[in-house]
Amino acid sequence: MASTSTRSVLLIVLAVALAVSDAQLQLSDTFYDATCPQAASIVQQKVNAFVDADRGLAAALMRLHFHDCFVRGCDGSVLLNSTDTMLTEKEALLNKGSLRGFEQIDEIKMELECACPGVVSCADILALVARDATAKVGGTSWPVFLGRIDGGASFADEVNSSLPERTDNFTQLVARFARVGLDARDMVILSGGHSIGQVHCGAFFERLYNFQGLNITDPSMDPEFAAMLKVQCPPTKPFGFMALDATNGTFDSAYYLDLLTNKGLLESDVALLSDPLGVEYAIRAVQDPMAFLNEFGWAMIKMGAIPALEPYGWRRHCAFVEPKY
Repeated sequence: MASTSTRSVLLIVLAVALAVSDAQLQLSDTFYDATCPQAASIVQQKVNAFVDADRGLAAALMRLHFHDCFVRGCDGSVLLNSTDTMLTEKEALLNKGSLRGFEQIDEIKMELECACPGVVSCADILALVARDATAKVGGTSWPVFLGRIDGGASFADEVNSSLPERTDNFTQLVARFARVGLDARDMVILSGGHSIGQVHCGAFFERLYNFQGLNITDPSMDPEFAAMLKVQCPPTKPFGFMALDATNGTFDSAYYLDLLTNKGLLESDVALLSDPLGVEYAIRAVQDPMAFLNEFGWAMIKMGAIPALEPYGWRRHCAFVEPKY
């Protein structure tokens, strides 16, 4: 007889499969088996080499997939360069100067075009890269359903209203995720993506130096942690960097432990504990890290199925739009 945990996993798999089916019927984990069977291995080999050379790229590559899917769906639009008539998502306030990994995506695309011309979409590359980058630094792998169609448009002014912001409270975060078909639990799990990566010091200066405009440190922040932050991030260095959790560079559940011990950085991270769902999940993730790693993968599958707003075609170069083919 199946165990409770096994039944739970099977139910999660079924729920995610249904979500994928409802969102984009063409998505399949065998989509390129006939047309480019080596696609996944090419992507994985390139990602492993990139992260071996720069471990910090893992978070950057994962983040590209998030930022792509939340704006116009998972269509690769975050990769498009601006033109004379179109200021693209790259140039938006929340993206410019903070997103990276574009050159690596271009390199992967070039190799795929050599192996299988005109076959693998840029949006699918982002989904594969996010999975492989996460697994490379400690996360578990997950099946990536493929067959996304690239978009042909990208608009900077759509970004700020679509992406979660660092100052969002729990209710605002839930609302932003709901707009793309993700629920509150998905939001709490996917916030665990902050297990890797860094943030500019200025992103949490309000909490550190001017909480609620009172020129004090957020009293909920652990005092020793706050003191360390003030050494690492003095007021004169807003563009310095700080790791988002205590095990910077390793994908694990330490992010949630940091929150539970009052060592979270961003307002949006700390906001997770303002709701019983967030508290319950954080405790569970710390108690059962492997469950978090698995659930993160399933949440990524669900996010990766957000349908493209205006599918255009498979782009030969991820930074440009060519005529349809």
